Amino acid sequence: MKTFDQKFWYIFVPFLLFIILILFFPYWLTRPTKVGIDFSTTGNIGDTIGGILGPFIGLAAAVLTFFAFWVQYKANEQQKLDLKIERFENKFYELLRLHQSNTEGATIKDLTGRRTFVHMFYELKFCYLICKEFYENASIHDKQNHDYQNINLMSFSYKIFFYGIGVHSEKHFIQYLSKGEKHLFNPIKDFLEKCIQDKYLEYMQKNKDAKYYTHGLPTSGIPNEKTIEFYYFPFDGHNSKLGHYYRHLFQTANFVVDQKIFNDKEKYSYLKTLRAQLSNYEQLLLYYNSLAWFDKEWRTLFTKFRMIKNIPIPLADFHLTPEENYKKEIEELDKKGICIFEWHE
Repeated sequence: MKTFDQKFWYIFVPFLLFIILILFFPYWLTRPTKVGIDFSTTGNIGDTIGGILGPFIGLAAAVLTFFAFWVQYKANEQQKLDLKIERFENKFYELLRLHQSNTEGATIKDLTGRRTFVHMFYELKFCYLICKEFYENASIHDKQNHDYQNINLMSFSYKIFFYGIGVHSEKHFIQYLSKGEKHLFNPIKDFLEKCIQDKYLEYMQKNKDAKYYTHGLPTSGIPNEKTIEFYYFPFDGHNSKLGHYYRHLFQTANFVVDQKIFNDKEKYSYLKTLRAQLSNYEQLLLYYNSLAWFDKEWRTLFTKFRMIKNIPIPLADFHLTPEENYKKEIEELDKKGICIFEWHE
């Protein structure tokens, strides 16, 4: 914080003009007036002019007092600002610690910490590809009579991935599905239960030492890009792991953005520290979480503050890629020499 900032000059310049005005008083008081009064012949005024140095000393003291007051005022302001920053940083780093705890606490069977996000990402991608395949293979009759054209495959498949399938899991989202989504969900659910979940259990029972089960899409060969290695019981939902993880991450990011004591450059610096805690796969899953449900809420954080700068672009290759989704923002920031994604640097 500058001691003599713009606010200082707004106050000091009028004060200085007032002092200069006072300096002319002796001259004016010693000049004959239009009414015939000559102040120079009066004893009291003469004594005042004789002691002309007195007012100058008084004025100098006033100026010095003003400077001292201003410096003390700015010191108090700086102290208040330092205290606000200290309070902010204490809470910010506590939120950061809680985020790290959330990440380390993520567990799926034998997978822990950041490894879980790797496999959750591929489960989400696999779920999306399955939904897309069933959607594309649906009959023209189904598409026309069950309102398929309004289905958002990303949002739809993310619901299945996030909540899972089963009596208890479906209670979270089945009632909110549209007519077309409900019609599309039934065959997908049957496939996931009979062709993936049941076969996973059967395979793991026969192969006690097996660490994972490999499965592909119904029309795909193995191995190809549409296969996945399940290290845990698939499509059982991740609401308990990801729900509070994303809520806390969003709260932490917005806690920084909402601070009025920082400019955008300073906010970016703190958010950069937060971003450094996110692995590449955490950023991938975060992007698709936002794309499915909260695109508007995360858009500024992803573009202006580059919260997913390290996202591996080649892996974000289904539905809308980050380059497609943020095309306008990428072009605008590119003119300023700013890259949203390090992949473009």
